[in-house]
Amino acid sequence: MKILVAFKRVAEKIPYPVGRVVAHIPYSLRLGRTYSKYSKFLPLFESFDPFEKNNFVIKKLNNIVQYAQRNIPFYKELYGKGIIQIEKMSDFEELPIITRGEVRNYTQRANGAMLLNTGGTSGEPLSFYVDNQAWAREWAHMHYIWARKGYKVGDLMLTMLGKNLFGHFYRYNAVHNEFRLNPYMDAGENINHVRLLFERYPISFFQGYPSSIYNFFREIEPFVDDHLKDLIRQKIRCCLFSSEYPLPYMTRYISADWMLDYISWYGHSEMCILAYEDIAEGGYVPLQTYGLAEVCNGILCGTSYNNFDMPLIRYSTGDLVEGFVDETGLLRSFKVTQGRSGDYVQDKNGRHLSLTALIFGRHHLIFNHADFVQVYQRVPGELSIFVTLKRGINIVQTDMSQMFDTRDANFQFSFRTLKEPILTKSGKLKLLVSDSDINAIGVA
Repeated sequence: MKILVAFKRVAEKIPYPVGRVVAHIPYSLRLGRTYSKYSKFLPLFESFDPFEKNNFVIKKLNNIVQYAQRNIPFYKELYGKGIIQIEKMSDFEELPIITRGEVRNYTQRANGAMLLNTGGTSGEPLSFYVDNQAWAREWAHMHYIWARKGYKVGDLMLTMLGKNLFGHFYRYNAVHNEFRLNPYMDAGENINHVRLLFERYPISFFQGYPSSIYNFFREIEPFVDDHLKDLIRQKIRCCLFSSEYPLPYMTRYISADWMLDYISWYGHSEMCILAYEDIAEGGYVPLQTYGLAEVCNGILCGTSYNNFDMPLIRYSTGDLVEGFVDETGLLRSFKVTQGRSGDYVQDKNGRHLSLTALIFGRHHLIFNHADFVQVYQRVPGELSIFVTLKRGINIVQTDMSQMFDTRDANFQFSFRTLKEPILTKSGKLKLLVSDSDINAIGVA
């Protein structure tokens, strides 16, 4: 691990002419046998029939559950003394679900190779341990997902993942053979840099938060000529939507206005679940070699059966989904029904309403003039709508309220325009912003 960290530090300072050679060092040499093992096993697993897949998963579950029950105080207390034997999925489903709050206490009594942390969409921080092979498994599975869109290890890409480049619009990173773009700088104001990147380099993919990629194209749209637009369309084979749930208006814009392909995937920092979007399946297909995904009373739960440093077994993500299982009871695919379970607001009567329905289930005229719409609720029954308008658009608050469909919505609405959307510290866009988000940027 120390060798890998040292390699990354050096490689991040290497210029492109040298770095493109470094970037083609096989991941099997960078990350070792675990990466090679999963890279070879993933296509084989996908060729298994449902019963072969189920047998693989049951074996993995028995390994992690019995290990946790024997060795981890948290699970010794949770499961009791009788050794658990899982023969079918319904046996596993009898085990208790663990929550984020329980995991927070669990971490204080655990230890492992690497301590990671996440704020999540809830803004509620969580620390946890993962084993030293976690990143090798992660990259083997991510490359498998990207390969569905033609990606080959070593292909050059752009990335926008919240990295602050401190005054630079872009920088080359040889570790992943990518040009990192600065999401905190206006792409339209740096159109010459954009032109240089696409004219000079063989860029093939564009990875980033959906909101960041959407914003990039919105910003450059007024400044691109036909030549540059055609060049971008020819070079970008696919947009790789990372981390955020891609909202419908963003995917429509990318696919309809720019005619670009895209793929998104579901994952979370706790490394229990990884799933890729499959239009034919109508949702996300979990990679059950990565960890077990299941739906528990409408909530997505995950099990990290490869992490023996700090096992997470039947861990509730808090995400509301609709699941579809195969004949063995193994989850085949799932649809995200309401995004994060925290993405709801309360009206004057205390009813919980989905923001997906309230904001995107209606035809709001404001979307014709806005790049971003975000929501803040200080108290039940009141909603503040923050709107980041398109370049050159000016709308007063009274006109804005008429462009937002508030019919039958039992709220007191207020509206405010922003020059830039409210982002988290890591550069992510949230539909429902929190008190900490508001305080961080000084919005009253």
